[in-house]
Amino acid sequence: MYTQKKSIENIHIVRERDRQRFRELLSVLGLGVPLGLFLFLFTCQNLDVIRLGHEATNLQKSRKEIEDSNKALQLELDRLTALHSVEQKANALGFARSEPASIVMVAPSPTTDNRQPTTVAAAR
Repeated sequence: MYTQKKSIENIHIVRERDRQRFRELLSVLGLGVPLGLFLFLFTCQNLDVIRLGHEATNLQKSRKEIEDSNKALQLELDRLTALHSVEQKANALGFARSEPASIVMVAPSPTTDNRQPTTVAAAR
């Protein structure tokens, strides 16, 4: 009454390779890999250009800041070494002007060794 199905064993069946699909796979890979490689390299190059642009901008900002601080320091140096400013500080410390006759010039002698200076009194 009831029929029993016989189990089918497909272990020994081997599929034949589809040569047409294999050729299509090779052609897609042959075109896709170089195209993908090109896009990858193009993207890397553009990212480097962007990175270098940001770095150049940062270096320009840094240079501008250094130039500004250099200018400020130069102005402060000029202000501090101005003759009027030095004279006021010397007077505040108790220094007095010296007489021109008491100034002694020190110059190297042309006939002796350059390491030993000689003193010459200033013209009165």
